Amino acid sequence: MVTKVWVLVALLSLACCSVPVAGQDFSASFYETLGFYIRLAEQKPIDWNYTLYLRHVTGEVQEPCYSQSAQLNTDMTAAKEYAITMLDSSGKFHPSGLFEGQWNDFGSFKGCRDRVKYAEDMPADMKPMYCIVVWEGIPPELAGGNTVFAQGLCVPNTCSDSEVGLLATTGLLGIKSMPSWTVAGLFCQREEEYSSFDTGAIVAICVIAIILLMLLIGTLYEFIINVSYTEEKMKSIVSSKTGRVFLSFSVYSNTKKVFNTYQPPGQLPALHGIRVISTLWIIYGHTDFFADNTLTTNRREKNEWYSQWWYFIRGSMDLSVDTFLLLSALLVSYLFMKQLKKNGGSFTGKDLLLHYLHRYWRLTPVYAFLIMIFVCLTLYMGTGPVWASPSNIAMSNMRGCQSWMWTNLLYINNWFGDCFGWAWYLGVDMQLYVIAPGLLVLLYKFPKLGLSFIMILLTGSMMATGLIYHFLVNQVGGEQYFSAVYANTFTRAGPYMVGLLLGYILFKTDRKVPNTLRTKALMLAGWFGAAAVAVLFVAAPEYIGGRPYAVYDSAAWRAFDRTMFSCAVAWVVFACSVGYGGIITEFLSWSGWVPLSRLTYTAYLVHPIVMHVYTMSLKTPLFYSATNWWFYFIAYSFMAFLCGFVASIMVEFPFFGLEKLIFPQRRGRESSKASNNVANEGHDNQALELQLPEQAGSFPDKLVNGEGNEQLAGAVPKNKEQFDNKV
Repeated sequence: MVTKVWVLVALLSLACCSVPVAGQDFSASFYETLGFYIRLAEQKPIDWNYTLYLRHVTGEVQEPCYSQSAQLNTDMTAAKEYAITMLDSSGKFHPSGLFEGQWNDFGSFKGCRDRVKYAEDMPADMKPMYCIVVWEGIPPELAGGNTVFAQGLCVPNTCSDSEVGLLATTGLLGIKSMPSWTVAGLFCQREEEYSSFDTGAIVAICVIAIILLMLLIGTLYEFIINVSYTEEKMKSIVSSKTGRVFLSFSVYSNTKKVFNTYQPPGQLPALHGIRVISTLWIIYGHTDFFADNTLTTNRREKNEWYSQWWYFIRGSMDLSVDTFLLLSALLVSYLFMKQLKKNGGSFTGKDLLLHYLHRYWRLTPVYAFLIMIFVCLTLYMGTGPVWASPSNIAMSNMRGCQSWMWTNLLYINNWFGDCFGWAWYLGVDMQLYVIAPGLLVLLYKFPKLGLSFIMILLTGSMMATGLIYHFLVNQVGGEQYFSAVYANTFTRAGPYMVGLLLGYILFKTDRKVPNTLRTKALMLAGWFGAAAVAVLFVAAPEYIGGRPYAVYDSAAWRAFDRTMFSCAVAWVVFACSVGYGGIITEFLSWSGWVPLSRLTYTAYLVHPIVMHVYTMSLKTPLFYSATNWWFYFIAYSFMAFLCGFVASIMVEFPFFGLEKLIFPQRRGRESSKASNNVANEGHDNQALELQLPEQAGSFPDKLVNGEGNEQLAGAVPKNKEQFDNKV
C-alpha cells in the first residue's frame, strides 16, 4: 500500500520520476482518488474470450502486442506508476455536456508521450504510444450534432493500428465506453516516423539554406558598397548585372520596398484597401473552415452559430475571391490598353510571349517555394493527438502533391488533382489571363466587337452557373459544388469580364467624369445601387428562404450572385477613381494599407499552412465561442502576413529583381518613358508599373513598389519632387 501511495503522489504532483516522500500525511481525498484508480483498473470490462480468440485462433493479434497489453493491464491493477500514468493519459467516457456535443476525451497526449517514459518501474521493453480511437454507435438523440465519440488511448508501441483497434474493442486496451460501440477509425502517433528528416525534407532545407545564404550575401554586399564607395562609384556598381543580382537579394532594400507607403499621383490607391480587406475576409472564413477539421467540445453551439447577426461575414466569404478576379482583370485591362496606345495598337507574337512569361515568372517562384515547404516540411512542424492524421485535409493535400504538383505549376490545378487545394484560384485566374489579350485587342481595335464578345462570355458564365447548379449539383447524388461550380473557370468568368470592362472604362474616360449636377446625381444613385446589391448578396442570404442560406440552393441565385457582387465592387473602384468616393476613398486609400497590400499574395498562399499546423497540433478539442473565433482570426491574420513577409523577402522580391535581368522589357512598358500629361499617364509606367504590375497578385495583382526602375538603388521615389524628377 505504501508503494501505491508513493506512486500516486508522484503522479498527482506531475513529477517526471518517483520522489520518495517520508513522513507525509495524506488527506482523505487522496485515498479516495487512489481507490478510484485501482477500482478503475480492476473493473475494466474486458472480453477475455474474444481477446484470446484474436490471439490464438485468428492470429490477428501478435504475441508482442498481446503480452505487453496483458502486462499493462496487470500492472494497472497493481498500481505501478507507469501503468497508472498510462491509464490516466487515456480518455474515459464521462457523461457530461453530451447534449452540447461533448463526445470526446483526448486524455493526455503529453502525459502518454513524455511523462510515462520517466517512471522508475517502466519495463525496459515497454514504450508508450498515443492513439485516437473513433467509436460509432453513439445515440443520436444525445449526440448534440456529433456522430462519433473520439477517445485517446495510451498503449504499448508494439501494437499495430489494427491490433489497437481490436484490443480496444475487447476492452483490454484503454477503457471501452459502451459494449455496443464499434471502432469506426483509429490513428496512432509513432515517434519514429518523424524522428529524422526524409529526402524531401533534406532537399527543402538545403534550398532554404541556399536562399538564406544569398540573402546574407546580398545584404552584406549592399552594406559594403554603401559604406566603402562614393556615390558615383556606387551607381556604377549597382547598375552592373552582378550588382543588380546581389541587390535583388538584399533584405534591407526589399524590406524598404515592402514598407514604403508613398503613393505616386495618378495611382488607383483605393485598390490597396480593397485588396487587404478581401484577404482578411478570406482568412476569417477559413478560420472557421479549418476549425471544422478538428474536434469541438460544444458541437451543438457551434452548429447554431449562424444565429449570430454577424455570421454573414463567414457565410458569404467566398465572394471575396470574386473581388480578386475583378481586380486582377481590371489591372490587366487598364495596363494592356495603355500598352496598346503607346504601341499604336500593335501587339506582336513576341509581345504575347513576354506577356505570359512575365506573369509566370512573377507568380511561380514563391508559389513553388511554399508548396515545397508545405509538402516537405509541414510534417516536422508539430505534434499532437491528431497530428498528420490521414483524414486531415492537409494530409490529403500533401498526398495529392506527390502526383499532381505539376498541375499547380501549369496552373490547371482547379481541374485536376488535389495539391495545395486553396490555390485553385490561381489556376482560374491564370486561365482567364491567357484569353484576356485576345479580348482586349478586339476591344481596343474594334470596340463594339470586343464588347460583344465580353458580354457573351459574361452572360454565358452566369447561364452556365445556373444550369450546372440545377442539373448537376442540385440533383440527388449530383456533382460536388466545389468541383462543378466553385472552382470552374467558366462559372468564375463573370467577375473577370466585369473587371476587363472596368479597366477599359477607366482607360477611355481617363478616370474623369464631368463635374455637373447630373453627374453628381448619377454618382449618388450609383452608390445607393451598389450598396443595395452588396447587402442583398452578402447579408440577405441569411434571412431569405425560411432558413439561413436556403437561397443558396436556388440555381437562379447562384447564376447571378457572384457577378452582381463584383459589379457592386466595380462601382466602388470606379467612383473612388473618378473622385466621387468621399470618405470611402480616404479610408481605402489610407497609406497603412500599402505594405499589407504588397503582402496579400503570399499571405493568401501561406495562411492555410499556418491554420493546418495549429489545428493539427491541438492537444485538446477546441471550444467554440464568438470571442475565441475572433481571436483566432486576429492571430491567424498576424501570422499570415508575418509569414507572407518572410516568403516575400526570401523569394518573391528577389525574383522580381532578377526578372529585369532575364526578360527583355515589354514594348510600351518602359519605366523610363513615363508620359507627363495632366492625367498622370505616367501611372502606367512609373507609378502603375511599380505599384500595380499585371500579375495575379494580391492574390495576384498586388502592388510591388520599386520594380519598374532599371536600377534597384533609389528605385522608389521618396516624395512628390523625386517622382516628378523621375518623370
